[in-house]
Amino acid sequence: MRRRTFLSATAAVALAPAIVRAQARPEISRLGLGFGLDPVFAPHIVAMQKGWLRDAGFTEITTPSFTSGALAGEALIAGQIHLWTPGNLPPISMANSGVPAVVLGTNCIAAKAEQLIVRNDANVTKPEDLYRIKIGLLAGSTASATLHNLAKRYSLDESKLQVVNMPPPEQLAGLTSNNIQALLCWQPWAHNALKLGSTTMLHSGTNSGFAANKGAAAAVSATRSIFVSSEEFVRKNPNATRILMAVLVRGQKYVADPANRTEVLDLVSAQTKQDRALVEAIWGDYAFNPAFDDGYVADMESMSGYLVASGRLKSPKHPLDYTFSDPVAAADPALVRLPGRWKA
Repeated sequence: MRRRTFLSATAAVALAPAIVRAQARPEISRLGLGFGLDPVFAPHIVAMQKGWLRDAGFTEITTPSFTSGALAGEALIAGQIHLWTPGNLPPISMANSGVPAVVLGTNCIAAKAEQLIVRNDANVTKPEDLYRIKIGLLAGSTASATLHNLAKRYSLDESKLQVVNMPPPEQLAGLTSNNIQALLCWQPWAHNALKLGSTTMLHSGTNSGFAANKGAAAAVSATRSIFVSSEEFVRKNPNATRILMAVLVRGQKYVADPANRTEVLDLVSAQTKQDRALVEAIWGDYAFNPAFDDGYVADMESMSGYLVASGRLKSPKHPLDYTFSDPVAAADPALVRLPGRWKA
């Protein structure tokens, strides 16, 4: 996987508050952000904790969490939240199914964070051994696409893999009880599974752990975190949309700067109430990059390809057809190398 990390100049970050103040105020003061515990929410957390969103005019901020992507997507379209930051598979499915959702930004590359963790006593050393075990994953999530790509890369018959549909907490419990022998999940669940002490990372989204090619680059994930909103919100609130993306781009640049690492890890740990050592251990699995570029399109098309292969789509739209890049371009024109085609 491409591991391009976007680092901003200090001067550009320093100018951001003046840019936001110069813009018209947002049409709304209450802002709902769909939230989770993993580090992909670092830009949101920094923007909240440092007061950037408040200074931009969003004086009341809520951060509801959801037990599934489907529920979060429904909340977005219903106007219960205004920004959703999921992995890229669910929004692609929605956009291709006529759901009025639009991509406003690309947050971070998270392929490395998706990991296949296996019990040591399952004795899995080669790809074909996966046929013998039960693999827990959340069906319909990016993990489904990663398993598909892994099977394709190692010439496995995906239909013969024993997949058990369960959310991440149940995967961890199932791995502990041996009801499943492997889980395919994102952070922090993969890290917590490795902490059991009787498990091994068999494959990440970017590298193999199989005996024959252990440690070799082997990309099987096209997962990235993206910013999504409803078409209705964007059309009704052009100022809020533009200002929100300006603040988030500023947050992405800030968290990507190594000089801010210690502060950012402290803020993420405090906001998510997770142990700081855990946050630090998994931080390197994420590459914050707000650029609309070839990498963005390639990852989105890879996910679309999975949906076609699994029979969920027949003729997918081009990713740029449901991408609205104007707000990011307003924040930093250099970030939009491939403009989105959706217009408000």
